[in-house]
Amino acid sequence: MNGQVTKVKGSGKKQIEPGCEIIIPSKAKKKTNVGNLLAYATSFSSIGMMIASIANLIKK
Repeated sequence: MNGQVTKVKGSGKKQIEPGCEIIIPSKAKKKTNVGNLLAYATSFSSIGMMIASIANLIKK
């Protein structure tokens, strides 16, 4: 049962007993793709433009 994603069903041989080692599989890391990078770039550029606009309004 170790290392597998299963449920214990009924009263079979695979019951969890004291001393059993339970292994939980780790989650896979999410890879960044082009869409995420474009979203970040767009967000940062719009924030930069807002800061530049506010700076120009304050100068006047």
